Amino acid sequence: MKRWILGLAIGIWAVLPAAAQTYPSKALRLVVPFPAGSTTDLVGRIVAQKLGPALGEQVVIDNRGGSGGTIGTEHVARSAPDGYTLLMATIGTHAINPALYKKIPYDPVKDFAPVAQFGTAPNVLVVHPSVPVSTLAELVAYARARPGELNYGSSGNGTSNHLSGAMLASREKLDATHVPYRGGAQAIEGLLRGDLKFMFYHYLALLPFIEDGKMRPLAVTGAERVKALPNVPTMGEAGMADFVVSAWFGVYAPAGTPPAIVERLNKEIVAVMSTAEMRELLAKQGIDPVTGSPQDLAKLMNAEIVRWAAIVQAAGARVD
Repeated sequence: MKRWILGLAIGIWAVLPAAAQTYPSKALRLVVPFPAGSTTDLVGRIVAQKLGPALGEQVVIDNRGGSGGTIGTEHVARSAPDGYTLLMATIGTHAINPALYKKIPYDPVKDFAPVAQFGTAPNVLVVHPSVPVSTLAELVAYARARPGELNYGSSGNGTSNHLSGAMLASREKLDATHVPYRGGAQAIEGLLRGDLKFMFYHYLALLPFIEDGKMRPLAVTGAERVKALPNVPTMGEAGMADFVVSAWFGVYAPAGTPPAIVERLNKEIVAVMSTAEMRELLAKQGIDPVTGSPQDLAKLMNAEIVRWAAIVQAAGARVD
């Protein structure tokens, strides 16, 4: 009996690598925890478009927005760890939310297997044309003179654009109200209507409206200026030091996904990212291509969790 059990165990372990070698044998789902039209959705669709042919199977986008990305993220955390359900994660889902929410239904470290980072993107601070300011200093002065009158929007609680606004309000002691939307498209509409007075958001989505004069840019949150807005200063250049916020994106699988499958996914993503076509596609979406090993993504995530815990505490931004 012991020999039979031992033989069965050996047989099972022998089959596992073979199973990983046949992966994938059906379509994959890439869950985007934000609505269609958001920056994360656009990045996810680029991933799916190029990763599918590399794997030899279709990669289908599954938008599951809501609660700052927690709904879709939890769904992936609870999915089978077989490599067929992946997550297009963000700085919000895997670095900010653990500090922002009193309780979230997943653990970004324990419930996921990092696969590969996919890029970074700075935000831009814009105001509605009705706000008579043209610089960051003028916005601060204008808001201070009108406590409680100004509001700022975001694509949802826990996003980098939400925390950018909270950081500004906290550091400059502004009495401004945060208005979270269910996605970036809705927040942009709110600003265009004048329901919002200012907002931080990914610059590329706002370029057409900036060019048409429907919103006015004051500063970008990256360490350097962006080529598409050469005359817009960084937050540091505008007078606010140590205010660098670049959203990042990464692909994750549920914890327990076989290492061989994670390695295969990482290999294909890194290969796709190395092509000039992919870099051009991302550049058109305002994304700076960044990739690396699963360990690199884990290192980034762990460092960002610590960083944002301190930022959220200092800003007093909490969501119960």
